[in-house]
Amino acid sequence: MIFAYLILVLIFVPFAVGLTAFCFSGKPKKISVILFHRISNSLPKSLSEVSTKKFEKFCKEVKENKVCIAFDDGHKSVFDLAFPILKKYNLTATAFVASGIISDEKIDDFYSTKDMMSAENLKELSENSWEIASHSVHHLDLTLLNDNDLRKELEKSKYDLEKLIGKPVKSLSFPYGSWNEKVIETAKNCGYEKFIAYRKHKGEIIPTIAIFPFDDKNDMKNKISGEIKGLTKVLAVVIPHFAKGTPVFFWNKLYNFRKTLK
Repeated sequence: MIFAYLILVLIFVPFAVGLTAFCFSGKPKKISVILFHRISNSLPKSLSEVSTKKFEKFCKEVKENKVCIAFDDGHKSVFDLAFPILKKYNLTATAFVASGIISDEKIDDFYSTKDMMSAENLKELSENSWEIASHSVHHLDLTLLNDNDLRKELEKSKYDLEKLIGKPVKSLSFPYGSWNEKVIETAKNCGYEKFIAYRKHKGEIIPTIAIFPFDDKNDMKNKISGEIKGLTKVLAVVIPHFAKGTPVFFWNKLYNFRKTLK
């Protein structure tokens, strides 16, 4: 019975939160960033994964539009599959990396963090005009951290990535799209200048939207142009609240990690 209740919570909570966000979202801002996570040669296994076939269709569409392409987390498929396709169309992207992958640290990811990019992969992307940016160290919800841990997550990620690629790291993507004013202020104090999130597009937050496995060609065109409406708009707001086990991160041991970061 307890297990059944837990399943209901996992389904209902993100849907309810996402639907509430949609109802109070107001007029959407023009989308500036199209966000991906993983690319796959096989049938996508999650909402955070799209096929190489769909990704190539997207690249064909995006060439004539002024939007940025971004990848969250740092999955190996970004280097192995997305990088060659983008190169084919003379496109580059931003990789928002949970920097713990560089030293093979445990990253908070509901689906799995197997097959992440290596330090050499990230350096090669940087050398090919990709922007390497921060997604924190451990991919934790930054709003749940105390002041000290929050600063460590942001400072260490920036420092480690800059040391790796030899370039400034100025951009930050919030894990789970979750942020508040304290997170923004701390990030600015750590030297970040640009912020992206797929929800709560207020003030200086750059609006982003994800491409899902079920998006067809028209959905992609509308998301690229910023003209999303109807069911596409509803799903664009609601579905991200299912991302990577958002309702279960409260029980993750990684949130008690004060001795993890030096």
